[in-house]
Amino acid sequence: ISDKRKGFELLVSALRKFSQSEISKNAELVIFGAMKPQNAPDLGLKTTYIGKLNDYISLSLVYSACDLFVSPSIEDNLPNTIIEAMSCGTPCVAFNIGGFPDMIEHEKNGYLVEPFSIEDLVRGISWVLETSKNNQKFGESVRKKVENDFGLRKIAQNYIELYERIIRK
Repeated sequence: ISDKRKGFELLVSALRKFSQSEISKNAELVIFGAMKPQNAPDLGLKTTYIGKLNDYISLSLVYSACDLFVSPSIEDNLPNTIIEAMSCGTPCVAFNIGGFPDMIEHEKNGYLVEPFSIEDLVRGISWVLETSKNNQKFGESVRKKVENDFGLRKIAQNYIELYERIIRK
């Protein structure tokens, strides 16, 4: 939460706005990767800090228990957290920058936010919660994206094709 590149300050502003909406009334924020700071900001929502998770089982349980995963990073390439969340069928919200558009298909398996727009970040969080609440197939489409584009067979095939192109040259 202290790394400026991770965009936590943007998320704080967005969550405070989101907390004023009707859909937020039953929302709970789960933050993992960081312990609760001494002067934790008021986010307007019930907040649970889990800390660092060191095994795949714990990670998959947390991702699976959540209705969405928000990555507010202002610079990132192809973060594992998005692939991990989507592998668990958890839709993601992230800024339309870096490698995020390679993973998230806007309003198909998540929401791509206009870069650094707090209002659109709130809209994205709300959209995903509303969409997934009434649509079980939404989570299935999230997982299928990872299976189709980032599964071991697909990645191995991409490497084979790359090596074949290099050898031909």
